[in-house]
Formats: sequence, structure tokens, C-alpha cells
Amino acid sequence: MIKFLSKFFFISLLLNFAWEVTQMPLFEEMGSGIRSDFNEFLKIHWNVSFRDTLMILTAYLLIGTVLRNWNWVKKFNNGWVAFWLFLPLWQGLVEYFSVYHLSRFEYAESMPLIFGIGLSPLLQMLILPTVAVLLSRHLLSDQD
Repeated sequence: MIKFLSKFFFISLLLNFAWEVTQMPLFEEMGSGIRSDFNEFLKIHWNVSFRDTLMILTAYLLIGTVLRNWNWVKKFNNGWVAFWLFLPLWQGLVEYFSVYHLSRFEYAESMPLIFGIGLSPLLQMLILPTVAVLLSRHLLSDQD
């Protein structure tokens, strides 16, 4: 279990960082000169990626607790459905408050919106956790 969670965390972190950096054109400039200050750019995106990874890991653990099954990802079941519903919903709430209440960032005109929430962050919480689970399971099966 610890091996899986460690790999899952690390893979999720790397995937989230790559996603965060590549979706930047869909957001307005975040602060004065942030894209021109490479160190600040990296710091912000690693921080956001770490938070996204914690969100994914928390969802995994909550679902495992509710199902009383830490290996729920091994086959398609209600855990997967909960994962795919819970994470985009949670991300949607984070996005809504970050954009409309806390003014942490703004979407660029190029960002497709669903009910005022950016499509890219919602897809991020559907696609990346699934890929991270599948990669983590695959890497573990090679070692066992």
C-alpha cells in the first residue's frame, strides 16, 4: 500500500506540474511579470501541482475509507465513479472561489468555460488521477 501511494503521489505530482505549465495560455498573467521571472514561475507551479496532488491523494484515501477497501482502484467499481465525480466537483469549487471570490487568477478569453468554470482544470481532475492510478498500478505490477 505504501509503495502504491508513494508512486501515485510522485506520478500525480509530475503529471500535474506538466499540465499546469502547458495550460498557462488559458490563464491571464498572474501577478507582475510572473512569466518573465522563471524562478517565481516554477515556485508557483510546483506549489499548485503539490496542492492538486494532495487533493487527488485525499480523494483516493476518502474513497478507500468509505468503501473500506484501499485497493478499490484494482477494478472498475463505485470507487472509480466517486473518484470521477468528486474530483472535478471539488476542483470546480476551488476554481470558482479562486477566480470569483479571491481573485487569485483570471481565465484568458481562450479558456473554454462550463458554468463559468474553466474546462481545462476540470479535465485535469478527470484525466490525470486516472492516468496516475493506471501508471502506479502498472509500475508496481512490474516489480511484484
